Amino acid sequence: MSEETTKGLVRRTLSVIGYPHNQDVEESGVTIYKEESYNDFAQNDELAKFLKEQFASASKNLSGNKGAPDFTITNKALKTIIVIECKDDIKNHQTYCNLNDYKKGLGSEKEITAKAVNGALHYAAYINHGFDVIAIAVSGVSEANIKCSVFLLPDRGEYKDIKLLSDGDLTVISSFKDYQHRIDIEKGVFKEETEEVIKELKKYSAACNKFLRANGISPEDRAGFLSALVMAQTEEDSAYYRAVKNTVERIEKGEKFEDGLGKQAIGLLFNTTAGAKGALQNIWENIDDLSAMKEEKLEQYYNHILSSSLLKTPEYDTKYFTYGNNILSACSYSIYKNITLKIKNYPEVDIMGTFYTTFLKYAKGDTKDKGIVLTPKHITELFCDIAEIFLERKLDEKTKVLDICCGTGAFLIAALNRMDYNILTDISRSEKNKKQSRKEVRESCLLGVDNDEKMFALAYANMRFHGDGKSNLFCNSSLRKDDEVTRIYKGKKVTLYQEITANERPWDDEEEQRRWKRPIVGMTNPPYSLLNEAGKKNKSDKQTGKSELDFVYSMLSYLETGGIGIAIVPQSCAHSKADLQMRKNILENNTLLAVMTMPNKLFQDSKVGTATCIMVFRAGIPHNKSSKNVFLARWIEDGFVTVPHVGRYDKEETWLAIKQEWCNQLKGLADKNDTCYIRRIIEAEQPWLAELYVETDYTKLTEKDFESQLKKYALFKYMQEHGGDDI
Repeated sequence: MSEETTKGLVRRTLSVIGYPHNQDVEESGVTIYKEESYNDFAQNDELAKFLKEQFASASKNLSGNKGAPDFTITNKALKTIIVIECKDDIKNHQTYCNLNDYKKGLGSEKEITAKAVNGALHYAAYINHGFDVIAIAVSGVSEANIKCSVFLLPDRGEYKDIKLLSDGDLTVISSFKDYQHRIDIEKGVFKEETEEVIKELKKYSAACNKFLRANGISPEDRAGFLSALVMAQTEEDSAYYRAVKNTVERIEKGEKFEDGLGKQAIGLLFNTTAGAKGALQNIWENIDDLSAMKEEKLEQYYNHILSSSLLKTPEYDTKYFTYGNNILSACSYSIYKNITLKIKNYPEVDIMGTFYTTFLKYAKGDTKDKGIVLTPKHITELFCDIAEIFLERKLDEKTKVLDICCGTGAFLIAALNRMDYNILTDISRSEKNKKQSRKEVRESCLLGVDNDEKMFALAYANMRFHGDGKSNLFCNSSLRKDDEVTRIYKGKKVTLYQEITANERPWDDEEEQRRWKRPIVGMTNPPYSLLNEAGKKNKSDKQTGKSELDFVYSMLSYLETGGIGIAIVPQSCAHSKADLQMRKNILENNTLLAVMTMPNKLFQDSKVGTATCIMVFRAGIPHNKSSKNVFLARWIEDGFVTVPHVGRYDKEETWLAIKQEWCNQLKGLADKNDTCYIRRIIEAEQPWLAELYVETDYTKLTEKDFESQLKKYALFKYMQEHGGDDI
């Protein structure tokens, strides 16, 4: 194998992205120098002269002699330089498993010479005075087995200032424009603005709840009511949307307020008006062409919520609800200003997710009572990584993804974004192919089910905001024991199972043809601890057939044989006696691949303290017929911290490197660490958590830990002796 092969792959990738086709030739201010070719231009080019001077003593063996990366790319319009270092063997990609460790140093002379990452960062350190430097390390000689890591070393920054930008294959290499935008983000150019947007969204969520409560909208209906407005405002050709938009724009211009919706608000939004459908019906019937049963459920739900009482004069005037002659019009203008416009203006901020997560905290009766836990965005993205690792390929238009408890659609949107990214960065595709493939993703690759009408409506709206016009969503129980009818097809009743596994194919097709259309990836965060209804015996017991593992069992039954099912569930599901039989049932037909313990505060933003773990299964292959070799890990630190008014977020920007280390553990590329993760034979009867099998790292124990355990033990003994009555 030759390093020149690696360099050839890099050159091809750069050319497709839009960098100059030829080396040592300036195109639009950009020049690619291979190794030391900048020497030939140093006399007449200031940037080339700068490189010659700085690399004069940059030898990787630290001898003080000259040295140069495999590629150096300059841009006269930007104060940014790109350096690329290549290695033919992927084993020589990096020294440290956790790429954050490069903040402490680049290692020995031998490691700097031998490793791609060490070498790239070594050269970056020589030229980052006056320039931000993008350091790219590439290892491998085939596109199927290649590794690429991209770092930023800021202008005049030290090793501690190194930031990992991306890690994967050659598709993570971007244009100068993209890197400049990313540099601005990393330098905090948008940070204050983004944090302010999130902070304001959370204030708005609280204000929304107060306004709706003051105007007599019940806690059970508030989420659904808002979802109606959000969804309707995705239909920009509707009379409702135009009335809202024009009214707000006139207000912003300082013109006198005139209610563009007025008494017609309900008609424009929902009811038939002057022979024309309201915005919502037009979406369901003409744009998305939903089945009659889906339309019926949505219409029944919104008929209940969008009553004539919404035409009353609003109470509780605030800065968020200043205009509107009735409750509905006031809410419509407010949602447009504070949600719809923000989605358009801040595409990188999860507006809907942030708003709804916070809103549900205030809308009592939604989160805690129904077991709803909204999955953090970085975990939904981690699920996509896990799926790709076990599928051994990228998510794209050939991948159907199913979430049987889709909630607001977070997993589906993460999968949609990942598929889009993989398609758009595939240099082998034509622009026509990319467009068609992304269309296919939206038409048939994303399937979601939720039994809660409010969640169904919000997921539908959320998917529409992300360009999913077909919205393969179902408002049904996803448990196989229910197997509810979803519609009538060619005179026959179609169950949810048939709908998902056959994807609108004729029901008399051969079984093999139907199986080909099954989802190959399942992702879910099922409702937690659905307790018995009030008044029933043993209220603390879970509802029969509705434990978290019941949902996992059902999810796996929908998947193609060999498909990957991923679920995040309470840790008790992995070890409790109450769930033992369900664990056995699951492994009768599926293989357990991995279980990872997650951080305790993962769902703090949803005000849920449940300790969770991620379980990964291969569907349709009994555990007893597999190797039974299961990956068990303690992924208990994700680098996120809690900041008042902002919530949990990656303050120190360590998440990307942490995630990559976790992925390397799954791939078998990480250094051995028996205190963090292991692989071992696991039977259904055994606990599935790493904590019971990994070694204890006594070097991390402190006097504070010892003191804490003594206090807990003392309290335990006291309660044993006194029965706990006095505590």
